[in-house]
Amino acid sequence: MLKDLREVADGAGRDFLLTWRSLALTDLVYKLVAFAILTPATALFVRFLMMRSHEAALTDADILLFFVNTPRGLVALFIGGALLLTVSILEVACLMGIGFAGKEGARLGMARALTFGAVKAQAVLRLAFHIVWRVLLFALPFVLAVGAIYWFLLHDYDINYYIAHKPPVFWVAVSLAGLVLAGLAALMLWMVCRWVLSLPLVLFEGVSPRSAIWESAKRSVGHRRVIALAFAAWALAAAVLSYVPTGLVKLLGREVAPLFAGSVGLLLLFMVGLAFLWGLLWLAAGIVSTSAVALLLNRVYHHLGDPRSPVPPAGMTEGRDVRLSRRAATWIVLAAIVAAVGVALLVFVATHNNQPVLVFAHRGASLVAPENTLSSFRKAIEEKTDYVEMDVQESKDGVVMVVHDSDLMKVAGSPLKIWEATAEELRAVDLGTRVGPQFAGEKVPTLEEALQTCKGKAKMDIELKFYGHDERLEEKVVALVEAAGMQDDCIFMSLNQAQVQRMKDLRPKWRVGLLAAKAVGDPSALKADFLAVENKVATARFIRRAHRAGMPVYVWTLDDPAKMFAAMSFGADGLITNKPALGRALVQRRDQMSDAQRLLGALLIRLGANTKELASEDALRP
Repeated sequence: MLKDLREVADGAGRDFLLTWRSLALTDLVYKLVAFAILTPATALFVRFLMMRSHEAALTDADILLFFVNTPRGLVALFIGGALLLTVSILEVACLMGIGFAGKEGARLGMARALTFGAVKAQAVLRLAFHIVWRVLLFALPFVLAVGAIYWFLLHDYDINYYIAHKPPVFWVAVSLAGLVLAGLAALMLWMVCRWVLSLPLVLFEGVSPRSAIWESAKRSVGHRRVIALAFAAWALAAAVLSYVPTGLVKLLGREVAPLFAGSVGLLLLFMVGLAFLWGLLWLAAGIVSTSAVALLLNRVYHHLGDPRSPVPPAGMTEGRDVRLSRRAATWIVLAAIVAAVGVALLVFVATHNNQPVLVFAHRGASLVAPENTLSSFRKAIEEKTDYVEMDVQESKDGVVMVVHDSDLMKVAGSPLKIWEATAEELRAVDLGTRVGPQFAGEKVPTLEEALQTCKGKAKMDIELKFYGHDERLEEKVVALVEAAGMQDDCIFMSLNQAQVQRMKDLRPKWRVGLLAAKAVGDPSALKADFLAVENKVATARFIRRAHRAGMPVYVWTLDDPAKMFAAMSFGADGLITNKPALGRALVQRRDQMSDAQRLLGALLIRLGANTKELASEDALRP
């Protein structure tokens, strides 16, 4: 086994040394084509299916429901997955053609290699379809098993209770789910080892995609351990290599960037150079990784796959590997410099904005007082928050209560379901003693009490909870807000798009936003006055697109200064935080910074600087 593994690895290494120029040029051109045409075309196709379902954009649970519960969603999942897999496989196929030539002591130029891939594209697409539906079919029982574990072990109480307190049953569920997922990973590895020869069989022997999968399973018998070890070694090496560009650029940026903090021009110039270096290193790492897997697969096929009269790619010629002309190299360098300048300017534009940034107290000052209580609201007001954010839902007797979870297990250890208990029963539960004796006797407040507490002191961001048990929540909230005279001081949001629409139907002029942890599609297609999104969703691109649609973006839940600063540098309009005092202080500090200081802060954060490292930079002190 070790002998076979050594021969495969040594052969792939020799092929790389002989053909690396052709590999690099071909992979570079292919990546450009994939970036400009193939991947966007796949995304547009999936979006087309969404639009035909009258869903140009989806968030959170709607994403899962669309892809699993609707015919178009299943089609989009299947075809979209197959198309994306095809884009990746075709890249490997082009490079395998070069590797085939190198093994034979010949060469295959970039144009011929790309032509080889184009000729085989239809067969590769069919192979991808066969692989995707088999993977989905094999994965389904494991997905259902994880769902069953959740239903039987974690269904009794709100999931936030299990996440926050981690009772023994939580660890049992996590362990069982981990075993199931480990089983799925083992199955996927087994399938890879069985199917790994299907691509070269399609490319070089003209075997039909369906037959290639079965033929690969037969020819790989007795060699799967070698195949698994070879590709595991490649995966480990590729993972290590992927960290080199980012790690090196981060190190250089953190050490050198503060030296240019006094000048926006010099800092921009440095960023151009840093972006160019990162792009060059990232591209080189990607090319080496992709070339390695293609050459490894080629050698596995020739050494272990019992090749039967393989047909070489058309256009192979004798001679040395191609050389990149000086003119072509110049154009590549110029394109990279233009891209680097574009990246630097985008960062500068994002950090140059001077729009006011609002602070939202997430469930009040919930790190120092019981969440969603009058005490937490008063504390948030003391800390000069712009908005007090709170959650509302209906009790059994129809009273609008301020509470987040579906029960009181997380906040009080009480299993009372909100919609199964009366307001009096809910208010009898002590929310404060667990947090501290000074909060003993703190009760679940009604929305009416919360309105009176915040009136004239802070605005309110009211989230309408959606558990499927509300009856007239929107109407009751409207009535309570108008009775308190706070319609000009409240905004509203929900995770459920239908609930957002019902609120807008009741009061078209009120500001109602959509809350989202995940998003697919065009945010401008979402019918909302603003978006409140999870930090990972709030990329600079997402925020720019939302702003073009006239929608402010509020980002949650940010308690770390570095993440707060990053969100502001991306153009966020508001910070939703459990630490309103910290949010207010950071907003004020950023307002006092110069453009160079803001740019430096944004750059250091993108390079991975944490809060302590930022605080140690004299250049960031106004």
